[in-house]
Amino acid sequence: MKAFIPGRKYATVSITGSMCLLKCRFCEGKYLKGMYHVSSPKELYSLADKLWRRGFKGMLISGGFNKQGQLPLRRYLPVIKKIKEDFDFVISVHSGLPGKETIIEMEKAGVDVVDYQLVVDDFVIKEVMRLRNRSSSDFLAALKELYDKGLKVAVHIPVGLNYGVIKSEYTALDSLLELFNPHVLIFLVLIPTRGTSMEYVKPPNIEGIIDLIGHARKVYSGEIALGCMRPASYKRILDKILIEKQVIDRIALPPIQYIKRYRMEVVNACCSIPEELITRFK
Repeated sequence: MKAFIPGRKYATVSITGSMCLLKCRFCEGKYLKGMYHVSSPKELYSLADKLWRRGFKGMLISGGFNKQGQLPLRRYLPVIKKIKEDFDFVISVHSGLPGKETIIEMEKAGVDVVDYQLVVDDFVIKEVMRLRNRSSSDFLAALKELYDKGLKVAVHIPVGLNYGVIKSEYTALDSLLELFNPHVLIFLVLIPTRGTSMEYVKPPNIEGIIDLIGHARKVYSGEIALGCMRPASYKRILDKILIEKQVIDRIALPPIQYIKRYRMEVVNACCSIPEELITRFK
């Protein structure tokens, strides 16, 4: 069992600062505030230089999305390539729904992993994520394009975005495994976040989350992770049960006492990185 603690050597960077045009109801840009902020490729390179001098070894490039659900990434890709060349950083990207040209340029820039959120519930896509002109077919098509271009994709399945109800997550899992074999499958859990439209939504119940991940373990032989997005109040019970049931291989930010109790191997990076890169972060 590996415990992933990203903040020590793996920085999360918003290339849009605190701005998000999309404002999904479960986030509305709130989580951008806790990231490093840059507003130009030059600033991103300068930040990478500073982080490298402090011992960091990787970065997650994230930020706010446009109305099409895309991270405005293209103008940063040449400098991302240079950052990899100059600092040997591992680079992951929270891309949203990238277009074909962006995908081609990500591959050329040497992006190590794409953190990709797979949603197949059209109500969630249109009403919760506010992607009025998108549907489940767009999420599956972009995922296929990423795989076709040879990129490593860490597929994230968010649980409970339909106002706390587990509804389409099994379908997302089935749709994924019919077509692809990800190097890691990551489950996230809705956090009712203060100041958002979903502040008072009750997150999915723990039993339902355990059943879903248990089902994933039966149908998928690769590595399964419990990602960093989950209610803090769930960690003591949910983390313990999933660890003891041995249905997950990776866990992000577990309680410190669990790292010791279950003798976890600590990796100072995001839980999405491929196995062959993990040794850099031990």
